Amino acid sequence: MRFGFEMSKRHESNTTRKGPKQQRGKATLEAILDGMIRVLEQEGSDAATTSRVAEVAGVSVGTLYQYFANRDAILDALQDREFERAQGMMGRVLTRGAYGSDREVARAVIEGLLELHSAAPALHRLLVVEGLRVTPTERVQAFDLRIIGAIRSFLGLANVRIRRKNLDAAAFVIYQAVRATMLACLLERPPGLDAATLVDEITDLVLRYLAEDASSGP
Repeated sequence: MRFGFEMSKRHESNTTRKGPKQQRGKATLEAILDGMIRVLEQEGSDAATTSRVAEVAGVSVGTLYQYFANRDAILDALQDREFERAQGMMGRVLTRGAYGSDREVARAVIEGLLELHSAAPALHRLLVVEGLRVTPTERVQAFDLRIIGAIRSFLGLANVRIRRKNLDAAAFVIYQAVRATMLACLLERPPGLDAATLVDEITDLVLRYLAEDASSGP
């Protein structure tokens, strides 16, 4: 019980202190978030102190602390922003997917996820390692369930030749398989596996698991 209480208090201290209501405040918050990404990508995680992030963002340390209690709070906000971007991308692709082939839809989703990771690889590597420390587990799980639900809805409505009888299980397996493969590639950066090859391999993985006839190439 004490451990759970301490985790709750720690996550509470990581929350954004000031929710910006005016456009200027929103711009300041975004500048801080983007400043953190620039430091991570150009200088590395050890350099990403609140003072350095404030300097790169063009704000004072005092201003930064009006919005974020500490470094972890900035990472927590970035985690949420990446969640929103991934969910938005999935929604757009799956909505258009009703008019595309199975392979086109699978490929578009995987390319979209890879694009998000490639835009800030150092950030995503750090979130893989520290995400559950800075963000409450229930929020991470809620995001996972939203994405799995979107996949499940698409599988139930789209004209896809599904050979899996349990669509809930299929949506879960697809999501976890794609996520695990992409995150492992992000962390390990294996030789001989460039972005185009990764997209081809994961697309084939999904289609062979899911579809009645996945023998046709891209």
